Amino acid sequence: MRLETMLRGGLDAMLATLSVTWRWDPPVLHIPSAHTYDVRLCGRGLLLIPSYFAPSPVLTYRPDDSTVLVYPICRGEESSGSADALGPLLGRTRAAVLAALRVPATTTALAERVGISLPSASQHATVLRNAGLIRTSRIGEPSCTR
Repeated sequence: MRLETMLRGGLDAMLATLSVTWRWDPPVLHIPSAHTYDVRLCGRGLLLIPSYFAPSPVLTYRPDDSTVLVYPICRGEESSGSADALGPLLGRTRAAVLAALRVPATTTALAERVGISLPSASQHATVLRNAGLIRTSRIGEPSCTR
């Protein structure tokens, strides 16, 4: 979609449509979020990486290379919408587990958030971890993160 926008309207159109709250004022891309970013491209380039899992934009400056911008592809309230969209692919419960892990949680907290049993939460977390969609770590009680 971004490539088509760029082909039809140029770089300015593509950067102007990344987000309704972002503003492209050549050569600066203004990104308001928890921290307001002003990205000065200055000919270094910008590598755009859309991410389903990014809750907010993440910038990485590389001195001798292009700046990297990881940005969320979802808009608005995503917790229920993302579970609805992923339900046909993952199954409703597993999609709800994945959506609930936007905020790290213990397996017990995960089961409570989704309204499933502890063994079911553990099984879903194992499947998601094996697929590389979440990471788990043991610190007293197992916890899950995206």
